[in-house]
Amino acid sequence: MTRHRRLTPFRIGGAVALAALLVAMTLSTRFVTPDELASIGPEKFDPAQTAEDLFAQANETIPDAATPLPELLTGLQKDVAKTADDLEASRPNDTTYLFPVRGTATVVATQDQAVEITVEGVPETTPLTFASGPATNGTVLRDAVGFKFGDASNQTTYQQVGDELKALVREQIDQGTGGKVAPGSKLAFTGIVSVTDTGMPQPAAKPVQIQPLTLEVAP
Repeated sequence: MTRHRRLTPFRIGGAVALAALLVAMTLSTRFVTPDELASIGPEKFDPAQTAEDLFAQANETIPDAATPLPELLTGLQKDVAKTADDLEASRPNDTTYLFPVRGTATVVATQDQAVEITVEGVPETTPLTFASGPATNGTVLRDAVGFKFGDASNQTTYQQVGDELKALVREQIDQGTGGKVAPGSKLAFTGIVSVTDTGMPQPAAKPVQIQPLTLEVAP
């Protein structure tokens, strides 16, 4: 014999409540398009825009923080760590210091990846160059303004920020120099000097390369 369940008032009330809940959930649910869903998700990391922001920050802060190159080299040839502490140098890792510098240079010779220069107050025993062309390094500028690996979405985008900064620096230098740097010309500069801390003073004969931020023809 088939046994039929009776719909008690309790069961009827429960079914009605469940139905009302489902209706309420449906009415309160907003269905979004894929585009709307993407717009409310985590913001996508944009290396190009990040580089633009860092570049603007660098142009605003580095000239004010820059030390005259002769003064910096005098300090480094006495005590690297103390000079870094006194000048509040950036330190992207345990052995590297980054120093903002400024000055006016006279071009001696040009190469594909370097511009040989002299700077008044720096002895000729210290070879000086600007990085140029492929040797221009946007990662130095990236690190100097405090952008860290954890600020990017991954290793690839972290490197892309440096690449984008390199392009921006090269464009700015071309604008400041008219795209031509000839021996004998004078250039006002700001930039970054990267120094490895070996625990010893930097020898006077050690070559110094400046990663330029700005280069402009000086009178």
